[in-house]
Amino acid sequence: FRPNSPRFFECGPSGSRPTVEIIRGELMVEVRQTFSDWASHVIRLVKGMPYIEVEWTAGPVPIHTNWMEGEGDLGKEVSLRYNTGLESQGVFHTDSNGREMVKRVRDGRGPSYPQPLNISEPIAGNYYPVNAMIGLEDKSKETAFVVVTDVAQGGSSILDGSLELMVHRRLLADDSRGVQEPLNETMCGCNDINAPPGQMGAHGHLGDGGCLCEGLTMRGRHWLVFDHIDSANNQRRKLDDLLNFPATLAFAPPSVAKEAKTTRRDFLEQELPPNVKLMTLTDNYKNARGSKPTKTLLRLSHLYSVGEHSKLSLPASVSLAKVFAKTGLKIKSVEETSLTGNQPLKQMDDEKLIWKTYEPWNYSHPKPYDERVYMKEEGFVVTLRPMELRTFWVEFESS
Repeated sequence: FRPNSPRFFECGPSGSRPTVEIIRGELMVEVRQTFSDWASHVIRLVKGMPYIEVEWTAGPVPIHTNWMEGEGDLGKEVSLRYNTGLESQGVFHTDSNGREMVKRVRDGRGPSYPQPLNISEPIAGNYYPVNAMIGLEDKSKETAFVVVTDVAQGGSSILDGSLELMVHRRLLADDSRGVQEPLNETMCGCNDINAPPGQMGAHGHLGDGGCLCEGLTMRGRHWLVFDHIDSANNQRRKLDDLLNFPATLAFAPPSVAKEAKTTRRDFLEQELPPNVKLMTLTDNYKNARGSKPTKTLLRLSHLYSVGEHSKLSLPASVSLAKVFAKTGLKIKSVEETSLTGNQPLKQMDDEKLIWKTYEPWNYSHPKPYDERVYMKEEGFVVTLRPMELRTFWVEFESS
């Protein structure tokens, strides 16, 4: 990813306007915008939901686009940019593998970088991986803008108050990184056919081998949250779960459905706290080497990091005996283990190497909760610190 200029091109001839169609219903308002025959999106306002949905469609990305002022035959990276009036001062945050939010500063690097800092890649040097969400804040207005994604993408804030995500790309030349082909995926799987094995055409450009197939079409969704900072930080975690981990639907033949004794069943006696998520409940490891033959793997996680929310970032306590108290899923015993479930948690902590550390200079971030709180045997009460994950081998009573 090395764009030859910071210019943001339109998806059609300069000055062309997108077609707009507005559909209003009782539960939703939908705005359909088409920018060209290969770029469009649908904006949805769903009744009662705290977000704006943008369903984007990009592709097949064209090769020959003369309207790009002589630059049309180069590779193209398609990004979706959202502009706001917020003053973010060049600061934005991206998630780290769907977990803690990491502060990013435009054209900024850590103190280990040579000074003065030479910014040779103003676009690529400011793009970061976005697995689940990207956001920015305006402290003076106490307002935040967040984009929740349904797939991992590259993202940045090139302009103040602006967020952008790369949703598609089609390159016509090899980047000399070892793959020996341009990043040009097509519908038929070719890019430089008729070239010798392990090689490309004469110069590694599209068409040297005669591939004329259409490029891929991509589609995805972004959920936009524009709210007070505390409220936005609350909503983005819930929306990430809703978008990326939806309920799994299962269907049965009508004959089976008619014989079912009940049409609804709740397995939990008590709701989990709003900042705790049930990550894993599986029997897949019952027969695995080293696992407990009669026990089930249970994993809980704290959804918020230190300082992310005024209330939800505090430690949360859960009584597993009260949550799992219904017939069929009534808990009998619990063994607290390391994250991977291969040794008791207390044993792991006792044998862990204690590193000599020191407080960084000018450390102004909220202080973490350093001391782990082990499970209380009475009621199997578990206390999770911000961002903490805990794993257990549990045994349920036979129904």
